Amino acid sequence: MKYIVKLITIIYCLVAVAGCSSGMTEEEITGIGLTPCRNPALFIKNVGFNPARTAFSTTELNYTGVALVELPQNPNDKINRRVWQDSSWKLFGHMASLTTDENGSAYTAPIPLVNNLDVPVSELNNIYKIDYITGKMALFCQLPKPKISNDIVPFGVLGVYYDCHGKKLYAASISGSSRDQEKGVIYVIDINTAKIIDQLEGYDAAGLFVGGNTGEKRLYFGGLRKSNIYSVELNKEGKFKNAKVTTEFSLEQLGPRGNDKARRIRYDKLGNLVIQGVEFDYSLAAQSNRNETTYQFNFNEEEKKWKFYKIMF
Repeated sequence: MKYIVKLITIIYCLVAVAGCSSGMTEEEITGIGLTPCRNPALFIKNVGFNPARTAFSTTELNYTGVALVELPQNPNDKINRRVWQDSSWKLFGHMASLTTDENGSAYTAPIPLVNNLDVPVSELNNIYKIDYITGKMALFCQLPKPKISNDIVPFGVLGVYYDCHGKKLYAASISGSSRDQEKGVIYVIDINTAKIIDQLEGYDAAGLFVGGNTGEKRLYFGGLRKSNIYSVELNKEGKFKNAKVTTEFSLEQLGPRGNDKARRIRYDKLGNLVIQGVEFDYSLAAQSNRNETTYQFNFNEEEKKWKFYKIMF
């Protein structure tokens, strides 16, 4: 009898969508990246902003670092938006990618715009956290520093993303890469300990996103050497399951420039992948004036492939 039970268990594991090893139900997997899981920070109300219309921004003119932006109640009102900044948010220079956790704390990393005078190369692999209660920014963790040489590119962390399901922070750094050598690393960081628990080496990447509507929990990331969007499967804990990287599709020859790299990747409400693409050539000059194009890709269930649908305006 016990052999029959064992056989039935093995068969069930083979046919189950999530698999026994992952411990995830089909609903859990498909909801990753799609089901809302983030709340606004508690301090937002204390500064007199409406949390429902407020978001963090790292691209506000005349603001260095991070700013808090409250959009007008009338969506057609393009003038009466309010901007607020805590004094600690500008201490560490200009910031690039930003992500929030379920409590509303924000995580971000510095980026040079014109030169490295505002942020030394040695600090570009720092990740900073804005606390959801106090609103203060402080160092969260330091990723491994590169060996300083004349040929390394003047960039560090260019992508961060927090996965509510696995409670892990993902950070993509190209620190140590040169124009000829791709030495980027994608780190998996435990949100409670700020310690690195896994990493994927050999990929210069920017946009990061964890989604599951294809039936697998996968980390999507935008390559910087080519215009490709890649993915790698994750286990329930958010670590790399087998480090087998898949090329999902490319932005090559799409849009007005034809060679965009993914700055940001997310699902829309229907589970389509929305890619915000920008030009990137490892040059500091290109970062100060970026033109952005948004691309939408739909998942074809029959072919199990992402298909380009349209450019969004």
